[in-house]
Amino acid sequence: MVRAGLSGAAGSNRRGTRRHAGLEIIERDGHYHIHGTVRVKDRSRRVRHSTGLAAGPALRGAAEEVRRQIEAEIRDELVYGIHPSVPLSAAAEAYLSRRRHRPLNPVDIARIQELDRKFGPRKLSAISEVEWAAYLDARTAGNAPATRERFIDLVMGFLKWCQKRPRSWLRELPAIERNRAARYRPRRRARRIAELTPELIARIVDHAPPHMKGQIAILWATGARVSSILYGCRLCDYLGAPGREQITFHNTKNGLPVVATVDPWCSAVMAEYLAWRGRLHDREGPLFLTDRRKPYSPHPKGGGGQIKTAFRGTIRRAGIALRREALTESAALRRAKRCDEARAHWAAVRAQLEVLAQLTPHWFRHLLATDMATRIIDGMEQGGWLDIRSFKGYSHDVPDRRREAMNARPSPGNSLTRDAQRTRK
Repeated sequence: MVRAGLSGAAGSNRRGTRRHAGLEIIERDGHYHIHGTVRVKDRSRRVRHSTGLAAGPALRGAAEEVRRQIEAEIRDELVYGIHPSVPLSAAAEAYLSRRRHRPLNPVDIARIQELDRKFGPRKLSAISEVEWAAYLDARTAGNAPATRERFIDLVMGFLKWCQKRPRSWLRELPAIERNRAARYRPRRRARRIAELTPELIARIVDHAPPHMKGQIAILWATGARVSSILYGCRLCDYLGAPGREQITFHNTKNGLPVVATVDPWCSAVMAEYLAWRGRLHDREGPLFLTDRRKPYSPHPKGGGGQIKTAFRGTIRRAGIALRREALTESAALRRAKRCDEARAHWAAVRAQLEVLAQLTPHWFRHLLATDMATRIIDGMEQGGWLDIRSFKGYSHDVPDRRREAMNARPSPGNSLTRDAQRTRK
């Protein structure tokens, strides 16, 4: 009987020390820890987690909130298959470092890093819909509707990636108010590409500073992006030998090198630029330099703006000269009693001035696609588009058929500057 009593006492002690189901807060080494097991039907999850909170009455409520969040996340995973959420900084790091066919451009990388600076340590599931809406409104305040929509597209794309399996870090996407009219290209204002004539381009080059002449000519000839021109080609990537003129861009949006042909007019302008640039022995140096003959430095936020001031100054000088010449010629026509011709001439010049006021470097990419519309394959290769990949074998050379197509384009060469003509001779 003594033995039975001892056995019963021992069993009673074991039943008394058994923890209740769920998670509980314990104190260890002066800090609060979460211990226990979460059970849902026939599935369970053991938890041994340090909260990092010092033990004491002041932080007991915070520890209880941590315990509640951990238990809710585990139950969501066991019941609904929703994985525990992670801090936005961890999600951003995983998103930026994942392998992808087309790498993110510097602007998108900078914007994801901006999200990290805003919400970094907070878990994705803890950021409310109201907070996302307030952040997007403040971040895009003053932007055009289309610019706001592009920013929202990036944020929603990142959150949707976090929501997909196998990550499942987010249960629902925030419902953000969108501007449908600004999201779709058919509703956007069309660029007046057809009015960007060769004569107007030649005038722009005439009034460009020395360091910009070659850039504008290459923009016209290749339709490349400004980032590819400034950071994607070295001096050795440009070949100016007569009959073999071409340029190679490495830092492209799709991540693949693009080899584009250069027509004789562009080659003549580039010869003028290279004579100004100097230091041709440094073949590994960047092809295009600033007005101080220094390499362009990437924007700290990953955006553009490296040539905006110089480009707008060039457009302003070209517009002033065009306006002055038009006024002089219109006055001469009026003195000759040819008032109708004077009005028609001034109307044509005013249309050109309107085009100059809207012109940006990206227009040249649209201009290339427009001029090469009848030869789609050649245009795709010249501009580096990947929708048609039948001619990938020519990535290190320029086919003769594409050179003929480029030489057949209306060229600003008929309006070369005197310096360019002298260089060409």
